[in-house]
Amino acid sequence: MRVLFVSGIDGFCHRYQVLHRAAQLEALGAATTVRHFTDPRLAGDVATHDLLFLYRVPETARIRALLALAGDLGLPRIAAIDDLIFVDDPAYLPSLDHLPEDERALWRAGVRRYRATIERCDAFLAPTEPLVRIGDALGWRSYLHRNALSPAELELGRRARAGTRGGDTPVLGYFSGTATHDEDLASIARALRDVLRAHPAARLLLVGPVGLPGELESLADRVDRRALVGWNELPALVAATDVCLAPLFADLWFSSAKGEVKYLEAAAASVPTVATATAAFRHAICDGDNGRLATTQDEWRRALDELLRDPSLRRRLGAAARADVASRWAESHRAGELLAIVDDVRGGLRPRSRTGVVPAPPSDADERPGRLALEPDACPAFAPAAHADVAPPVGGGSRLVQRLRAGRDGLVRVDVHAVTFGQSLTQEVRLELRRDDGTLAGRATLPAAELPDRGWVALELDAPEAHSAGRIYDLEIAVEGAPGGSTPTFGVGPLAADDAVSGAIGGASLDGTPFGGSLALRGFADWSIVLDDPVENVAAGRVGAWPETGSAPARTAARRAVEGTLRA
Repeated sequence: MRVLFVSGIDGFCHRYQVLHRAAQLEALGAATTVRHFTDPRLAGDVATHDLLFLYRVPETARIRALLALAGDLGLPRIAAIDDLIFVDDPAYLPSLDHLPEDERALWRAGVRRYRATIERCDAFLAPTEPLVRIGDALGWRSYLHRNALSPAELELGRRARAGTRGGDTPVLGYFSGTATHDEDLASIARALRDVLRAHPAARLLLVGPVGLPGELESLADRVDRRALVGWNELPALVAATDVCLAPLFADLWFSSAKGEVKYLEAAAASVPTVATATAAFRHAICDGDNGRLATTQDEWRRALDELLRDPSLRRRLGAAARADVASRWAESHRAGELLAIVDDVRGGLRPRSRTGVVPAPPSDADERPGRLALEPDACPAFAPAAHADVAPPVGGGSRLVQRLRAGRDGLVRVDVHAVTFGQSLTQEVRLELRRDDGTLAGRATLPAAELPDRGWVALELDAPEAHSAGRIYDLEIAVEGAPGGSTPTFGVGPLAADDAVSGAIGGASLDGTPFGGSLALRGFADWSIVLDDPVENVAAGRVGAWPETGSAPARTAARRAVEGTLRA
């Protein structure tokens, strides 16, 4: 079976909802392809696959054409989403009052476009019961497929916990991935205030973009703040806490439909969670056995007070949570469930003959197709760089060069941030990565018309660099074609220090002339090589997972190597 995954979003949601499911099907022998929903290769891909899986994809003219073509070819079309953002009703949506009127209108238009895509599919898949129930009520053929943890995430959590040392200061941790959780944390602010006052040694760690509730301002000197970190760094922060907080403002339909990811990530590091008793958390947590459930302020006070008073209770619940996610929420467990769903959807369709003719899809005026490189299921070799500015235009015959240093062994891919301003580009772009001895590590060539506007372009290496940690490379971007006309450019951040630990070092130059900034880059390493890192490196949050690229057998072999390590 060949499955084409189409993703409408990058980052941690893409990892849970697309990369995890692709890995699950691959583990059962399927071949998978992962594309961004604007990728121009999709029209050709659909004719060579057996199933189309769309995650969080808004309707566009190209997506309509893609779904119509898949229907003509008899491919099952499964739409998936993990948030309640497909019902254009304020009662179901998060509060949009903080947005200007034009942004609220744009946000709700996006909701309608998500729904339009789902309605053109044969089945709807979601990770929580409330989302599935709403899908059923809308007349969709709906399936529940819960979240999972990959072997890499389980191993990250285990090693992070092994690298921690107990202390006398208990820490409550709240981890916010997006700037939409102020109401969630505020919903338990009074209970948190009372518990912190009752336990003068305890501290609160807030990670990510979340506001400090007014009730806690008097205790601000006991609140530690950390900026949002990459997923590979998160286990180290989680493992340094004693209790994970997972409150949800359950009065909102939007919040009550959310999943249990906070429990999974804390459990991987053997940290107990106290969570609001929504449907997803009730399924995940048996109160008093592998965590605590709470709804009222009094229930939150009692649960947190008991855990802060009793370190042995924290250890027992944390160990039980770890055992739970290592079995019930593991990739192998979820894979069989996903295959059963796929088989059921496929069984409900009558196969049609394939003509092999792929019509050119229409395009919307506001669509800017390009090969936007989604984050792969791989280990970050260095963190994504800021891209607040752009390089000078790179015209035909020009060369843009940036020196970089890999942060770990196993370098397998380097991404550069492209900017086109929506122009119609006619040149060809060549990316080359050369080692410090001048030898070629990887090359990619593509039409400039396929560059994404404000998105990542991937340069995949010929093979993983087994000894890349600390090695210097030169990334060269050449634009071939006649000078003049519309030209692409690339994202630029502040000038990187020459002694930067990893990523860009020093400034970039255009045709030999520095221009005072460093290219925005991100890099990834092969997980099977990273596994050989010392435990202390993994515990510090400097590891990742498997590459998206490469042959399915190679990725499967890498994954089996990981599983063998976990069993050892």
